[in-house]
Order: sequence, then C-alpha cells, then structure tokens
Amino acid sequence: MWNACTKTLAMLVLLPVCTLAQPEAPRPTGQLIDGMIGVVGQEMLMHSDLIQRLEQARQAGDPVDNSARCGMLEDMLYEKLLLEQARLDSVFVDEAQVQAELDRRIRYFVQQLGSEEKLEEFYGKSITEIKDDFHDQIADQLLVQQMQQSVTGDIRVIPKDVKKFFESIPKDSLPFMNAEVEWAHIVRVPKPSAAEISRVRRQLEEWRASFIKGDKDFCAIATIRSDDQGSAMNCGELGMVSPGTMVEAFDNAAMGLQDGEYSQVFQTEYGWHLMQMIERRGQQYNARHILLKPKTGDPERNKERAMLDSLARLVRSGTASFTALAGIHSEDEESRALNGMVTEPNSNSTHWKMSDMTADMFQVVDKLRPGMVSDVLPVSMPNGDKAFRIVQLLNRTEPHVANLKDDYAMLQSGAENERRALAVQRWLDERTKETYIHIHPDYQSCAFRNAWVKPIPE
Repeated sequence: MWNACTKTLAMLVLLPVCTLAQPEAPRPTGQLIDGMIGVVGQEMLMHSDLIQRLEQARQAGDPVDNSARCGMLEDMLYEKLLLEQARLDSVFVDEAQVQAELDRRIRYFVQQLGSEEKLEEFYGKSITEIKDDFHDQIADQLLVQQMQQSVTGDIRVIPKDVKKFFESIPKDSLPFMNAEVEWAHIVRVPKPSAAEISRVRRQLEEWRASFIKGDKDFCAIATIRSDDQGSAMNCGELGMVSPGTMVEAFDNAAMGLQDGEYSQVFQTEYGWHLMQMIERRGQQYNARHILLKPKTGDPERNKERAMLDSLARLVRSGTASFTALAGIHSEDEESRALNGMVTEPNSNSTHWKMSDMTADMFQVVDKLRPGMVSDVLPVSMPNGDKAFRIVQLLNRTEPHVANLKDDYAMLQSGAENERRALAVQRWLDERTKETYIHIHPDYQSCAFRNAWVKPIPE
C-alpha cells in the first residue's frame, strides 16, 4: 500500500522525501543551475527550491510544464511576501509548536513506513538529523499559515451569501457531482482476558529477572519473541530518538533509566513492553525493547460480535439511533467524537466520493440503502489490532449537476473561498506596491496573476 512518492505524502507532509535522487526537471532557457531567482524584501527564492517543488509535482502525476513552473514560482513569491510581512510585524511561531509539528509528521512517516528504522534507512539519517534538516521548513510553513489566517481573518458566510454565490455560477458551468455517501460505524475491539494479560506480564517479568542474572540474552529473546517486527531483527533496538517521537508511556519509562538498566514491565496502546536503555544523550535516548501483545481467543471475539449484533438489531427495530449508539459504544475515538460519522482523510469531510473508497468499503456501502445497517464486519485498527464493526449508510447522493439542496456544504466552502481570495488579492495589491521585489530575468516573462514584475520607469 505504501509508495514513498505518493501524492498524499507530498501534499500532507510537504517534506522532500521524493527528491533523494532527482531526475532533471524542466529548466528555464538560460544556463541557471542554482542560485537566487527572486527577492521579496529580505527573503530570497532559490532555484533549487523551485526544482524540488517541480519534482514533487512530477512524482505526484501533476504537469510540470512552463505554466506549472511559473505558477509554483508565484506561490513561492506569495509565501515569501507573507514571511517578509511576519518579519516586519515581529510575528514568530512558538518553538514548542514547531517541535510538536515535527513530531507529528515523523510519527506519520513511521506509521506509513512501518518503523523508525525504515524511516532512517529511507533518508540515510537518524531521526534527530531528519528533524534538524526540516526544522526551518516546518517553522516557515507554520508562520505562513499564521500570516495567511491574519490576512483572510475569520471569514464566514450566511445562507444568503451561499445562494448568491450559487446563482453567480453560469448554468452551463455548474460542476457535475459524482456519487457521494455519508456513513458511520461502530467499532468494537476484542479485549484479552485477565488471565492472558497476567500471562504476558509474567513472561516479561521472568525474562527481566533472567536478563539481570545473565541467564538469558536480551537480543536473542527480542529477535525470536518480540511482537514488534520492525525492531525485532535489530535485537529490539529503536535507534536514537527524542522525547515525543514515541508514545508518552514509552518516553516516561525511558526517562527513568540509566545506560544498561532494565525498565519495569509497562503497558502502551500497542501492548506490554520490557525496555533496556542502551545510551542516553541529554534528552535523547537509544533503547531496545521486547513487545508482547496479549492474544484474544474465540470467546473474546464472539463477545464483541454479539454486542455489535445486538446494537444493529436495536437500530433496525427503531429502538435506538445508530449515531447515538456510536457516541456511547464505539471504540474508534476519532469517529466516536462525530457520533460514528467517518471523515474522508484527504478532504476532512464526511462526504465520500464513491470513487475514493477502498474496494472493500465500496462493496459494503454499495449494497446499503440510506438507513440500512451492515452485518458485522472485520476491520484492522491503526495499531494493528483486529476488530469488528457495523456500518450504517446515512446518505447517498447520486451523480447530478450541483444544486443548493444536495451540495450546500460544497457551495458554502466555495463562497468562503471566494471571500478569502478577495481578501488575499486586496492584501497582495497593497503589499506588492510597498515591497522590494526582484525576479530573475529568466522568469520575468511568466504570465503572473499579480504584479510581481515591476514596470520599468520611462
């Protein structure tokens, strides 16, 4: 499922993971290889940064012709203008916010690639070095977002504005909307028995005693018995990490250990762990661990299936609403906060295009009518746990030309975006007049939307 150069990765994390070995991207007519291609106030634009963006676009399947190059350059000019204004206004982002965002993106990468070791292998660097490399980029991205918000303000539209926006679209230009659905689920995760949890803890405690006595070798046990396949083949070693890279309980256990010490047996969302500290360097640490996940058997799985069956019967009989039950009983935290409604990850909307659904989910939803509840289905949780769920189709919109009734949310977003674009345009018109801007001659022929190239006085 994972492809290191996916469009999702390029759009969501904005880190140049696909530029480790770049083929030559389109180049302007001159002999410019690298160097400064623009100046906005005290902010400089480098040719290599533009090439990097073009390469990300190419790998994502987007066009990289001259028009795309000019469009990306204009986007970069706008970002630099925002950064220049931040400098003039003495606006900064908090370092803790930068670190939190770096940690979030590193965790995303680790989840996608499977382990920190695979991430470090991909980059050829340690986690700490990766974070150092991207620190300034992330800080600038957060500052750009902060300044964009100050430019557009808290724009909201009322139904009258949405109606006016809809009516302003020529009838022959109204978009054709694909089939969309909204759906909710209730997820239940089988729990291991108390006896199974006791068995796992007892096993780890026995190993701990053996390691301290020298009767058993940590590396051998981790390689053979650990349920963390990503680290098992490396004796359970995780590599040098900073606090925040791992889950909180793991960091807490590590912070209490000196080099060579063994932790007590402790629990995280992934299972039960035994850790040995290899090396501490200030707040950073390198540890190895053994993970055991308590197993569930047929009794535990049957219990959750039976519960979901009973909830489905309540909904089908009209005794209870699916969304109300989801808010109480579902063990998927993200959707439970929305009473079971599931959001599409790229758009963060509850409206799913049928074409964007996985094949398995499409097969489930396509057989349901609005209000219907599925049979109990297996599902995998983000941490790898096997679970069960029932699904209710809340709404289905057939392919149609956009209209106010079925597509209000989309039109509302369009009306708000139009207002934001007008606010940005006014701000750009003012700031470009007052800011020193210079663009390399190779790019002055670009058909920019805004007045980045200053006319030469007669």
